Amino acid sequence: MNVREIPSRDIKKYTSASWVDTTRKPYVYGETAYIPVKDGYPYSGIIPERKRNGRGFQKIGPIIAFHGSEPLDSDINEVIRLHNPQAVIWYRGHNGDMRIPDTTTLYGVTGDILHKESGIKYHLDPTRVMFSQGNREEKKRIANLVQPGEQVCDMFAGIGYFTLPLAKAGAHVHAIEINPDSITYLKKNILENKLTSCITVTQGDCRDNLAGPYDRIHMGFYEAVRFLSIALDHVQSGTMLHVHSIGNTTDKIERILMESGYEATCQHLAIKKIGPGKVHTVTDVRIS
Repeated sequence: MNVREIPSRDIKKYTSASWVDTTRKPYVYGETAYIPVKDGYPYSGIIPERKRNGRGFQKIGPIIAFHGSEPLDSDINEVIRLHNPQAVIWYRGHNGDMRIPDTTTLYGVTGDILHKESGIKYHLDPTRVMFSQGNREEKKRIANLVQPGEQVCDMFAGIGYFTLPLAKAGAHVHAIEINPDSITYLKKNILENKLTSCITVTQGDCRDNLAGPYDRIHMGFYEAVRFLSIALDHVQSGTMLHVHSIGNTTDKIERILMESGYEATCQHLAIKKIGPGKVHTVTDVRIS
């Protein structure tokens, strides 16, 4: 069953959405609700029908990824039987500023694959570079905010998770990435999606390569707050920053803004649950 993950408290907001499959009931686990999605609409994950009592997983191209605790043999065998994947991996998270995935291959052979999402094609090897389907709706939200011609910096570009949707929406994107493997895939994905004219790629530490001022700065890294004071050197009146983190870091952000002499408005958003007591969040910061 194709699903979208939303906070369980928001279920009522989506009951009449065009993408909701009303022939199936939502599945609620703790603070997260998995809403069934009609065929042909974007989804953020796949879970087996409840009668099989299986656990959820994500499909990245032809590869199935389990997150969280180690999957049981019965979980692995079930997805192999039902979906015939190229490989099954267990994704435990990613490490360091390079965001290197911590994975174990449980079945099959991994390698370069093609993943399609919201009209964009991504080449990657999910055992070498990070990829999260759980950010699908956030990518769409950010892209919908962009005005044609905006000068945007994606400080942690990866393989183009946000860079490509931003460019497709009409922005000129300065994409900075420190991981050489991610840079390789990023350049390939820019070519694949015919976006070479509106993306400038820089390999290296974003702290050394910002070249603003920018109209929008995307900071898609859980520890983005550490980099905020440097990003503020490249803003102007009206600049919007999207600061990712784990949990609510609005107080820290407001303190850094005050210490740097900036006035801004902040809006805190919950994106997805990433573990027990852990929520991926984004704070939108509009410089006054």
